[in-house]
Amino acid sequence: MLVVVAIATLAQILPLGGIRDGRPRTVPLNDVAAPETGPIALGGASTEAALPEGTATAAAAGGAEAASVETEHRPGPGFRAMLPLLFFTALYICVYAGESVKYAYLPIYMNEQMQLSPALVGAVIGIQPLVELPLIPVAVMLGRRFGAVRLMAIGAAMGVAANLCFALIGTVPALFAGQILMGIVWGIFAGLGILVAQRLLPTAVATASAIFLSSTALSSALGGLTGGFGVAALGLPMVFVIPAGFAAIAVIGLIVMDRRGRQTDRRRAQTDQRRL
Repeated sequence: MLVVVAIATLAQILPLGGIRDGRPRTVPLNDVAAPETGPIALGGASTEAALPEGTATAAAAGGAEAASVETEHRPGPGFRAMLPLLFFTALYICVYAGESVKYAYLPIYMNEQMQLSPALVGAVIGIQPLVELPLIPVAVMLGRRFGAVRLMAIGAAMGVAANLCFALIGTVPALFAGQILMGIVWGIFAGLGILVAQRLLPTAVATASAIFLSSTALSSALGGLTGGFGVAALGLPMVFVIPAGFAAIAVIGLIVMDRRGRQTDRRRAQTDQRRL
């Protein structure tokens, strides 16, 4: 299995070698030739153009500036403008932290305490991506119609229910139900997370993407730390109450974000109507 994963990882890196830089070539200043000056025909008589001293040099410099691509220096977004993005990223971390806890301790719980067969353990773990992948485009369409943040709040609530299935019920159908719910969660979050992050900081999309993508490493650290302490304090399967609590925090935060966003949209609509 590890060999297959290694081959798949290498296969997704190989196409990057064929990518070429498609940016337009900038013309260096030294490669721009000054315009040639020659005789100007006026009424059939050939006379030399009377140019003021230094005009040819200025024309050459002007042509060089027009040929070279200039980049404007724009100041980056301030901390206050980044607060909604940071808040959203923190909520995403709360939801994603449960994945580290689940993949670390759910197989141990199924093998040691429930004593399930390896085939059944693999079926429980593998049901999540089978649900998740087809839901990503569906989640994008539903997010455009009903609101992305509202849909993500519903997804976080499903994350609460999934972790409670792991912690409180402890049967094979409950494990499948929890994994199906987690598949719905990540079908929503994987499709809408980066889109919402970029909309929260539209003036710096690259910065928004970088901050949002850092949530994966932070959530893994948070999940590993809390999972270790949780197992020592609560044991299995009650450790899954901790990611359920994190997901509940995300539900509350996303509901607050959705309400504030809708209030802001209403104010903008009212302002536009007054201007008209």
